[in-house]
Amino acid sequence: MKKLPAFVLSTALLFPLSLPVYAAETTLVVQSQSLTYEQALERAFNASIPLKNAGDEIDRSFEIRQNLGSGIQYYPVGVGNGPKDEMVRAQAKGVVQADMAWRISKRKYDLEKDNIIYSVKTAYNNVLKAQKQKELAEANAKNQEVQKNVAFYKASEGALSQYELSQEEGKYNSALKQKVAAEKALDDAWTKLNALIGASQEARFALVDEPQFKPFDKSETDLENDITFIVSNSDAVAMAEEQVKIQRMDVDLYTYNAGSPTSYKAEEIDVRKAANQVEDTKKNLADGMRSIYYSIKQLEEQYKVLTIELKKAEETLKMAQVRYDTGVGIKADVTAAELAVADKKKKIFDTLIQLDNLKLAYEKPWVAAGASAGGGSAQ
Repeated sequence: MKKLPAFVLSTALLFPLSLPVYAAETTLVVQSQSLTYEQALERAFNASIPLKNAGDEIDRSFEIRQNLGSGIQYYPVGVGNGPKDEMVRAQAKGVVQADMAWRISKRKYDLEKDNIIYSVKTAYNNVLKAQKQKELAEANAKNQEVQKNVAFYKASEGALSQYELSQEEGKYNSALKQKVAAEKALDDAWTKLNALIGASQEARFALVDEPQFKPFDKSETDLENDITFIVSNSDAVAMAEEQVKIQRMDVDLYTYNAGSPTSYKAEEIDVRKAANQVEDTKKNLADGMRSIYYSIKQLEEQYKVLTIELKKAEETLKMAQVRYDTGVGIKADVTAAELAVADKKKKIFDTLIQLDNLKLAYEKPWVAAGASAGGGSAQ
């Protein structure tokens, strides 16, 4: 096969092709309005029906608590015996349970807000990530177009076999499909964010809060201190502890000979089960924080490696550009080097996205556990 001079290939690539390069772009309603993460979060708070219902539940449980409390004459102490004692104790337990339900409703409201905070963070970042993926797919398609053109002219001069040409055409067609898939993924990411913030499905904003690298300066000692603090102040743990109090009250105010379907021993078992749930909740939070901590540390190392690889890719691009400018290289080498740089930048950005999500999950490990249980992702 004949080897073609670089200037021949460079000149040949200036001629137009008979086939269209890209499929028609999807028309979207574009809004020039910028949207910060905090603005998106505020809109999500205002749009959330579950949050509104959680707020109403606070008022509702308070009304029930006040209504039950107004009718009680005294609070019994200790176990009782017979239907009369059972009735008095049932009334007292109803008031105490209503009071606990009111406190739990306030904690549920806070948990709902935390879930929204995490959901908006991941949805906002997923749009940014999908935008970068679309840009990379476009760059890949352009590169594969150039590589296909080179292969076409090499084949026309007998310097490339038809099989090799078909391979390049296959890569180009695959790149076009990846570009279409990236566009659909971006639309899907927008749909999910817009649903959270109460915007129309077609709305598009200029997202301005791209994550930046900030070292996670926490030692393993800091980790254990953070675990102690977060577990001690967790709404999830506090709610589990409220359930222990409710079960304990059924033991403390148990009434014998009142036809209760549950024995005293069974009530004691329920207390132990509720206490076990508290410990399990604490353990899950602690384990989750440790897992997140080490994931963050690993991603930081990955970020450092990727930045080194990016510098190497940029040097390669500079060399390819110099060779092309001086006539000893071809445009195909430049576009390939440009794609390599874009690929490294995309990997760095994806790492920053993961770090941003995980740092929020570290502060609120219960939301990360909830997202995992619900099929979500911290990535």
